[in-house]
Amino acid sequence: MACQTATDPNSLEWCEGQVNLPGIRPKVYFTPKSTIVKWPTRPTVLATGETMGKLATYTGNFELAADKVWQSMDIIEDRSPATADVQGTKPSKTYLNQAVLVVPNVDAEAAGLSQLAANSDYVYLVQDKPGKFRVLGNEMYQTNTDVAMALGGSATDEMGTTITASVTDSCHMPFYEGEIETADGIINPSTPETP
Repeated sequence: MACQTATDPNSLEWCEGQVNLPGIRPKVYFTPKSTIVKWPTRPTVLATGETMGKLATYTGNFELAADKVWQSMDIIEDRSPATADVQGTKPSKTYLNQAVLVVPNVDAEAAGLSQLAANSDYVYLVQDKPGKFRVLGNEMYQTNTDVAMALGGSATDEMGTTITASVTDSCHMPFYEGEIETADGIINPSTPETP
């Protein structure tokens, strides 16, 4: 049997003067993995003419159990970095995807989420500044969620809840272009935003 490689790589180009906006947007979506009844898929082999970006992009929609929707949290975006680091050795390298999500809330709802997420497996959707959604969570590995809280001491101390979500994946923070069903309606990331 002949081996099938994903594809030959294509060029990574950068246009002089192009703006590269760091960070993520101030709303993050999340759901327990147990509510997901069907996952979108990512290809392992590309069809002729497809670029390597398809390897890192989910096709299709997340389908949640009946009466379940993606919940949201408002974060302090300037203090909430998202990263992906390589781990392991060939031929078993993977990525550790992580987002540190700083939430201003220190109320009972934030404490409740901490209690639920700490020993559960959650999936998070973060949106980068250009508008693309990225996924933290997958079918293969459990997502670890650590939650810390600070009430502060003096009048100038910081106060808030810090949610650190991390998960191993075969891709660094894959893209998601499918629908996101929320309590306020469906978000369709594949539809361009209008100013």
